[in-house]
Amino acid sequence: MGGFGVINFDQLHALSEAFVDLSRFVDYPDEETFNDESYDDFVKHYPETAQKPQLMAVIDELRQDDLLKQQAHYSNLFEMNKRYTLYMSYYKMTDSRERGTILAKLKMLYEMFGVTIDGNELADFLPMLLEFLAFGSFDNDPRRQDLKLAFQVIEDGTYELLKNAAADIDDPYFRLIQIIREELKSCVEVEVEAK
Repeated sequence: MGGFGVINFDQLHALSEAFVDLSRFVDYPDEETFNDESYDDFVKHYPETAQKPQLMAVIDELRQDDLLKQQAHYSNLFEMNKRYTLYMSYYKMTDSRERGTILAKLKMLYEMFGVTIDGNELADFLPMLLEFLAFGSFDNDPRRQDLKLAFQVIEDGTYELLKNAAADIDDPYFRLIQIIREELKSCVEVEVEAK
């Protein structure tokens, strides 16, 4: 018997606000990322998932430092360190032609579901993928199972990222990525196919 995942679009829709928050938290911090108003809004509106208590603890930890320390921590972790990147297809494909194909397919997927990429970020940037899941127009679209590509890119990329980060796994950003993985898993139902 083999198993395959089917995206639960009701759950995906229920977590759309959560994906906005998760995208903001895993992106480069600015003055609004962890401020009191954003935090209160997050606590009030984030869905009551099994991950919310752990997420609140991670955010509380990240909020302890001032903005410059938050930015330095993020930069040292993800921008100045080749071992850890938030470009999800990089781990498997580095800068190969295959990666270019995946980036092009992701960009087409975004456009297919009404999401436009602003700026110069690549389509496999984790915060962008999360925003796509939050803002894409998937309702009643017969092509929506094509979203499996985005889920697979996130799954593979975060798995490799956390594997590389084993020595630093207690860092709040890596705990945040573990939470992102769990929230995404809640949107996938594994069906068993009889042979």
